[in-house]
Amino acid sequence: MLAALAAAAPVSADEPARLAQLHRMSLAVEIVYPLPGLAAADLGARVAKALRGTTPPLTIEHGLSDRLRVSVAVRPVNATTLRGFWLPFSGTYGVGAVRLAVQRSVSLSGTAQAFPASVWQTARIVSIAWRETDREVGRLVDEMVEEFVHARRAVTPSP
Repeated sequence: MLAALAAAAPVSADEPARLAQLHRMSLAVEIVYPLPGLAAADLGARVAKALRGTTPPLTIEHGLSDRLRVSVAVRPVNATTLRGFWLPFSGTYGVGAVRLAVQRSVSLSGTAQAFPASVWQTARIVSIAWRETDREVGRLVDEMVEEFVHARRAVTPSP
């Protein structure tokens, strides 16, 4: 519970400026429900490729405590469940959320260990025909990575 409270607590005033100071991070991709045509490794490679060559530069390395976490929780839901009654030719839809968060290790006074807390995040809701879910998740992740890159640029000090 303590970790949840700390994660919900406001970050320090200088934390946004620290986004631009991040030069190396690890990458974690979690797909909660299997998506046909989209694997966590492929999505991770897509994010890493998008981050190469950004300004300021950002390198993805394994095992670092500063982490970029991509969470995909989109599941198939049939139209009857969504609507509440059956209709002919009803389909299945991908419904859920995609989240991108920057996590850093934080410590609270009185605690023995540091724990990860989100210091920046963005999310998108997914509601689309199931057969298009993998493409939509990829598009939304690209959009959120661009938002992250823009946020890092916005707080970069001028030379």
